[in-house]
Amino acid sequence: MEVLEKDIKTASGDPVYSYEYIEALRMSDKKRANHLKIIPQKGSQERFVGSNADLTFIGGNRGGGKTYAMLLEAIKDINNRYFNSLIFRKEKKDFDNLEKESYHLYNQYGKYNKSQSDMTWNFYRGGSLAFSHFSDTVADFKERFRGKQYAYIAIDEIPQMEYAKFRFLMTCNRNVRGIRNRMVGTCNPDPDSWVRKFIDWWIGEDGLPIDERDGVVRYCFMDGDTPDSIYWGDTPEEVYNQCQNIIDKHWKPEFEELGFDKVTMYIKSVTFIRGKLEENIKLIGSDPNYVSSLVQQDEEQRSRDLDGNWNFKNTGDDLIKMSDMDRFYNAPAQIARGIKYVSADIAFEGGDFCVMWLWIDLHIKDVFVMRENSANTETMFMAKLNEWGVREENVIYDYWGVGQAISGHVKRAVKFTGTQKPEKQFENSYKNIKSQCAEMLAHYIQDGKISIEPRLLDLKFSGKKGKYQKVALKDILMKERKCIRHKDNSNIGGFELINKEGMIKAVGYSPDFFESLIYRMYFEINKKKIFKPKGMLRYVSYKPF
Repeated sequence: MEVLEKDIKTASGDPVYSYEYIEALRMSDKKRANHLKIIPQKGSQERFVGSNADLTFIGGNRGGGKTYAMLLEAIKDINNRYFNSLIFRKEKKDFDNLEKESYHLYNQYGKYNKSQSDMTWNFYRGGSLAFSHFSDTVADFKERFRGKQYAYIAIDEIPQMEYAKFRFLMTCNRNVRGIRNRMVGTCNPDPDSWVRKFIDWWIGEDGLPIDERDGVVRYCFMDGDTPDSIYWGDTPEEVYNQCQNIIDKHWKPEFEELGFDKVTMYIKSVTFIRGKLEENIKLIGSDPNYVSSLVQQDEEQRSRDLDGNWNFKNTGDDLIKMSDMDRFYNAPAQIARGIKYVSADIAFEGGDFCVMWLWIDLHIKDVFVMRENSANTETMFMAKLNEWGVREENVIYDYWGVGQAISGHVKRAVKFTGTQKPEKQFENSYKNIKSQCAEMLAHYIQDGKISIEPRLLDLKFSGKKGKYQKVALKDILMKERKCIRHKDNSNIGGFELINKEGMIKAVGYSPDFFESLIYRMYFEINKKKIFKPKGMLRYVSYKPF
């Protein structure tokens, strides 16, 4: 068996072992364990330590070997005298098991200070790895680590850490010694955490990681205070095109002289790797009862801990999934009688768009967007209605606030007020008419009852206050779909749509495009005779004309 790969060495000049040799070491370790042999287990651990992404997340089942992989990552630079690293858990008391695991890996490389005020591995070559907690306030946390620098930062159980602390730690992930900077986070499924939103691309509609996307690297630029306002793309160029104005403001010619370019300098690479319990042969071999313990939990906990499901919860899910939007984008034109409608979200100032949708029956034929703070909104609104040839009674607009200004121009149009109560037979099913319209829109999209002109999907728009730049309409709608979800603390038995503040939190900005789609459903509710379906009175069917 060939031990070394021919003519292949690491950046530091060390020889590279062949994969066959590594497999042989693993097999021998099964027969006689040797703690001096440090080899990641085949599967997620191996992919994790092989990641070159700036930010690497590993999550899934409990017992998938995630924490060990996090410790293992530090060994890459453990002999570098300038290597400073940091591993977090929520509380100091949470480090008992982590400390024990670290002795198996680091004892041959250095000495550990057990003091609660220190908790640091001091390596013989000069580097260090410290254990620290993040249970303090955001302000105190920032004060503790302001000005510090670490080439490697790991957060164990990262869903327990506030997003603001995670963002701040990125400023500490630096060094001047040429060591590759990286951050990693281990996580068990938590559908309510910011991590769930952060890794959304890697997670399927069923809540399970998508096999084909496992370990795939994507790119992002983080803006705003929540993961909802992150710009994502498959390439750095794709991300840059979305937030060019933000990046360009901070670009300096001196950076180019140093060999950097603005497309890649400000953009982070990210990957998510699924940890699997069945790959952790060390754990299963030593404690087979662990699997049995996971199975014998309640359904919710079992779904997360054993199945690795990131979606399992009772409320607050997005009603419209990505696959629903794909169905919507590809649906045949839903034109039956040829009646034109307009649904609009009116805005004059304050940063919101004025969005007008032209419908022919349930087919979106055109869209018109007025730039924010337009002084001619009323004039442009009426001009567009005349151009499209839409009857006033087939126009609906948000009457709340600035929408009142156009009421005198379209007297027969529907003045939509979301707080209006639904018809009496639906009072126990919906909080208000907007909730009813929103859920109906979700079901119409799911059922392929709404279509859109294909040419519109590639139209590009720039968001308010730099939230996005030149983004295709299909991508805007894909993001804004998140505004249709059930209010978690609703005290009614039916459906209550989250309020505007909740929408902004879910999407990252005011979802003007999607809100104006919701209004169109008012005509579907009121133009046809409603009959009561069997079962719970929620989403309803309508008798054809």
